[in-house]
Amino acid sequence: MKSLEDIEILVIGDIMLDKYILGEVERISPEAPVPIVHVYNEYSTLGGCGNVVRNIKELGPKVTCLASIGNDDNGEIISRKLYDLDVERFLTQQSDTTITKERVIASERKIQMIRIDRELVKPVDATHIIESFKTHDKEYDIIVISDYAKGMITKDLMDYLHTRPERIIIDPKPKNKNIYGQVYLITPNEKESSDMGGSINLISSGYEYVLETKGKRGMTLHGKRQFWSIPADEVEVYNVSGAGDTVIAIMATALSMGWNPLDSAYIANKCASYVVTKSGTSTVPKNIFMKLLKEYKKGIY
Repeated sequence: MKSLEDIEILVIGDIMLDKYILGEVERISPEAPVPIVHVYNEYSTLGGCGNVVRNIKELGPKVTCLASIGNDDNGEIISRKLYDLDVERFLTQQSDTTITKERVIASERKIQMIRIDRELVKPVDATHIIESFKTHDKEYDIIVISDYAKGMITKDLMDYLHTRPERIIIDPKPKNKNIYGQVYLITPNEKESSDMGGSINLISSGYEYVLETKGKRGMTLHGKRQFWSIPADEVEVYNVSGAGDTVIAIMATALSMGWNPLDSAYIANKCASYVVTKSGTSTVPKNIFMKLLKEYKKGIY
């Protein structure tokens, strides 16, 4: 088994900045029938493929991030946050604006009142970023594609990645299914799997494994000749935001350590059950991850 600190993972995808405004609501505005929020805190975190980066980095592996940002303040914040995480960055400024999701939350009851999205979606020209990346002579344990269908993942980029030796795993978007090619594993949720033709069809089209996530009904891992059902833990779900990011991050890490897909999926299922009990887009602490690995080895679940 490979140690966490010796693992190197490449994450490619649509990066976003998640902003949070927390406040108290005590009355309704006299101007319109809407709540007045008295703000007492604001913060931001990495979202999109940045949340996958956060999840992997929390566990200890080295991470490289390939993504597109805008030439704006939010893009600078993303770059700085990746730097603070000690993540190697290949950021192109081809986006017209950095994708930003701003949430206003009534903190006393932790109710999300509104979300404001800022984005201009257009395909990223992969030529320049591929040429720049080719000078970076490094082989990774695994390549993670975190696709939100915001323009970063293109056929040209996927064609280049298929010339590399690494296994590729994808958190997919159905609209891009025809550009992925034959990869090691994809992790669609139940609706995405259905929109892509179903897990059996996906396996027959060339994917080696399909890990279909089903929320409170757990997961199903489909292989070439059989499938395995993985039941969900019974937990009080607080927030499902980012659970898919956690699943693919844990799969990438466990597979890179040398675990097989089924055992990796069991661990990913446990980690997803952990993050949905937390507020915001959370990560799995390293000590929790190691505890789950040890329990699994001992046959506790």
